[in-house]
Amino acid sequence: MRVFGLKVFSAPFVFFLLSFFPFSPQATETSLASDSQWLALGHYRRQWTGSYRSTIDSPGFFVSSEGKTNPQAELNATIELFEAGSDEKKICLFPARYAYLRRKGLVTRRFPECREYRQFLSDVAPAGITLLFTDAYMNNPSSLFGHTLIRIDTARKGTQLLAHGMNYGAFTGDERGVLFAVYGLTGGYYGGFTLKPYYDIINTYNNIENRDIWELQLNLTPREQKMFVAHLWELGHAQSRYYFFGRNCSYMLMEALDAVRPSLRLADDFPMQTIPLDTVKAVNARSGLVKAVHYRPSRQSRLNDQYRQMTAAQKKAFEKFVLNDEYGPEGLTPEEQAGVAEAAYQFVQYQYVAKNIDLKDYRRQSFKLLVARNNLKAKDNFKPLTEGKSPLKTHEAMRLSAGAGVRNGQGFQQLEFRPAYHSLTDDSYGMLPGAEINFLNFAVRHYDGRNNYVLQKFDLVGIRSISPVNVMFRPLSYQIRAGIDRETNPDNEEEGYAFNLTAGAGGSYAFAESLKGYLLLNNHLSYGGFLPHNQWAGIGAAAGLLGEWKNFRFGLEAEKIYATSAFGDRSEYKAEVVYGLTRNTALALNYLYQDNRGHDTEESLFSFRVHF
Repeated sequence: MRVFGLKVFSAPFVFFLLSFFPFSPQATETSLASDSQWLALGHYRRQWTGSYRSTIDSPGFFVSSEGKTNPQAELNATIELFEAGSDEKKICLFPARYAYLRRKGLVTRRFPECREYRQFLSDVAPAGITLLFTDAYMNNPSSLFGHTLIRIDTARKGTQLLAHGMNYGAFTGDERGVLFAVYGLTGGYYGGFTLKPYYDIINTYNNIENRDIWELQLNLTPREQKMFVAHLWELGHAQSRYYFFGRNCSYMLMEALDAVRPSLRLADDFPMQTIPLDTVKAVNARSGLVKAVHYRPSRQSRLNDQYRQMTAAQKKAFEKFVLNDEYGPEGLTPEEQAGVAEAAYQFVQYQYVAKNIDLKDYRRQSFKLLVARNNLKAKDNFKPLTEGKSPLKTHEAMRLSAGAGVRNGQGFQQLEFRPAYHSLTDDSYGMLPGAEINFLNFAVRHYDGRNNYVLQKFDLVGIRSISPVNVMFRPLSYQIRAGIDRETNPDNEEEGYAFNLTAGAGGSYAFAESLKGYLLLNNHLSYGGFLPHNQWAGIGAAAGLLGEWKNFRFGLEAEKIYATSAFGDRSEYKAEVVYGLTRNTALALNYLYQDNRGHDTEESLFSFRVHF
């Protein structure tokens, strides 16, 4: 028999040891295999059959050959590994497990020197843990919902720019396009943790991708901090299958936090889908877990904020530089001149990072502005941007709508469900302005006259980015939508289903802060068995308005489509008015008028929406 690593042969000695413990060592090990922290350290999740299975797929993460599905076998093998002490290279992979088992009294040997692990600790110099959330990035499909990662706060004196960040992501190689989406949805990629200096992370997210960062400083005890860093070291040698909607960057961080404090049970909140913003809210909702929140605006956010603060004269001087590369702040006070010079310099930095100017122009313009700025003894007149619209206060991602309406004189009731994420007429507080991201949205209708239920639509994906241009930035506005719709053939009034794909691009302009107009040129493709020739393709021009006023939000759009089939030729007019009752509830009125070869379709729908 083995008792805490000691071989015991004498019966009196056995009874002597057992007099100090209420259970036998084997019973202790057996009960420990179902302990919440041991299960969390192994990333075990209970299956519907009652068995366990780890979300980690790397064989090297387990000591036992049965470790992925057998917590007891993994526990026994791990204790044996630590007590034998012969395979130091393997032992050094599991400092968090060692700390846990040593605290439970099941291992007695000292942890080896482990030079690589000690060097890792020396490099990161841990003094705290911060959860980071970055805004959505509409130019990258894998970042449409935002992104979360961890910063290991450093004990070094000075700025946290010298800290390190741990990022979990998919190893996609150079794959893009359709295969990228398919692999991301079906677990075709493996994901893992990588370590980067925090200043590099800021440069990527804040300066290159222009994404705001929210830093949530976690309230962990010193022992929990050490345990978390030790477990990150363990995860740094492991990989898991990456699922875009489920086992993604945010989910793995929830499991990692559970390994440190199992009572959090963060991963339990996400049995199906894991949206980064929802995980940040879940962390914030755990009592006492977040002790401080800090906002780090992107360079683009800071520039837009400085432009809003400029006087009319400052704007004129700044626009002259942006449009004509001419710096002439005549007639401005020293403080106003300093503001123009500072904003112009930041704009040059942005232009160079965005590769809109070459190194020669970057150096020339930067030198000119720095000389002008240094000749001014006054400070700029801008207030620093220290507060943003917190993502912690956004509406919930899922939305359920129930309503009634009339289509061509026939009454119907409709139930609509959207698993994720945000529409342009939802409450926009804390969301990326002008961004719409909808996945797996579907609507079911009951028509009074027919007394039957039909699937009215099923959106696989719907993405729109309506980003207004201004004097500094020229973003592209675009939309992509793929889904199934129930349509009517105007020739015979037959109804059927068609798969519709729409992709378009264009531009938008802000007439005011709460009023945007846009123009998109769209490509359309439709396929369905009841369509003439089973398919049609076309192009269309769409113009629209989006606005907000207090609790009211509205969207108007008109589109003319020219198609290869007369069935596809149509004019469409849409209107939507939403009144927000709370951030998560609203009343909505939708109107649609469609003219297809003289066949008019008119529909109105009134509904109640709730986010949860």
